[in-house]
Amino acid sequence: MSDSYLNISDSHADQATHMLLSDAFLEPLHQAMGGSFTTRNCPVIDDHDFAVLCVQRVLQSSKSGRDFLQCHGMPYLPGLNRPNYFKSLGSNRRLDLMIRLAAAMRDQHLPGLRAHDDTLSAIPELNGWEVWAGDGHGIAHATHDPRNAKDAYLAVHAIYKLDLRTNWVDFVDLVPPTERGREHELKTLKRQDKEQLRCGAGKGRQVLMVYDRAIVDFLFAYNLKQSKGIYIVTEWKSNFAPLSVIPREIDHSNPVNVLVKSDETVFFNNIPGQWRKITAICPDSGQPHVTLANEMTLPPGALNQPRRLRWNIEKAYDQQEQKLDERKAWTANETGKRIQALAISLAHNLLRLFTARLKHEENLEDTKVIKAWLKDLTKRVEAAREAGRTFPEELYQALYRPTEVSLQFIRWLRSTLFRPTCYRAALEILRPLMLKYL
Repeated sequence: MSDSYLNISDSHADQATHMLLSDAFLEPLHQAMGGSFTTRNCPVIDDHDFAVLCVQRVLQSSKSGRDFLQCHGMPYLPGLNRPNYFKSLGSNRRLDLMIRLAAAMRDQHLPGLRAHDDTLSAIPELNGWEVWAGDGHGIAHATHDPRNAKDAYLAVHAIYKLDLRTNWVDFVDLVPPTERGREHELKTLKRQDKEQLRCGAGKGRQVLMVYDRAIVDFLFAYNLKQSKGIYIVTEWKSNFAPLSVIPREIDHSNPVNVLVKSDETVFFNNIPGQWRKITAICPDSGQPHVTLANEMTLPPGALNQPRRLRWNIEKAYDQQEQKLDERKAWTANETGKRIQALAISLAHNLLRLFTARLKHEENLEDTKVIKAWLKDLTKRVEAAREAGRTFPEELYQALYRPTEVSLQFIRWLRSTLFRPTCYRAALEILRPLMLKYL
């Protein structure tokens, strides 16, 4: 993220007066495709237009490819038609373009987000750590997808990562179908370049990968830890049977440990390495949450909280399906399905960058969403107090960032983004919508 994105100057304010909303929203994409980024000027759909079309299709609510082309593509891009659009979606070169674009945007703009709004700065013990949540997510098959051996259609399953510091999303890979079903997510993860699983962490920087219980493979986790400095944080399975359990001392003076009831070193039969079993109590419900981790030095609460925050990736999926209507594959082509997953990631990150811009340059936040969360937090605090439990209200507030934007915000964006709308005029329409629901 450029400095001007977060520290607006008088000259930049003057530029914003005459800027179009589309220029402001797509600025990070334009920057990522500038400089030494290589593109090709193709007839009708050049590489830049293709990237914008992909983002536009995610943001616009279209029932099909033809619907998108007729309503949002053809009127603005002369020569665009169904054959050349779907041929582009099946192009391996365009897939490489989207992969490089996603990487360029991450390299250019993720550090700026972290510098100005790092959620995990509330847990100083995690300073210097990469902390990412991972999970798979399925959407419906494409209209022309073939049936499998069971005469059934398979959902399109993709694995994503979410940076728990900023809610930035990266696409990992598609989970391939098998003859009679779908491959286990863990097999797909094992095929990935281990450097990719390090999430761009520099030399000497360690990584926490927070995943659901699908990640549990003790030998795989041991090898990741030993060879790449990647540590696993997940949920404890009820059928785990450790050979020995050794209690660990808990520093209850550290506020991050306030919910932790026990921290134990556990050893399993024929499994290399040590593991931790961390039991924490949900402050309002009293329900225990048990974390499994192979990181042995951090305070237990510093591992329990990222496990709790893993839910943010589920909220990102909720935004994808419920608010952006990305519930179905665009094409039966596997290359096109990967392009769609990358486009979903790009659109999510552009939304994240744009809301950061609104916050830091315009002092404009979706206060109705924040107020609703604070109201729910108050109820939880009261429930904990009535049950005689302590609720770490300050810690929860420090770790809260809205993962989703409101549907009202999405509707505003759809109605103004891809029309020649003045940025300042569009913001005046937006301001009352950020205060309350219609």
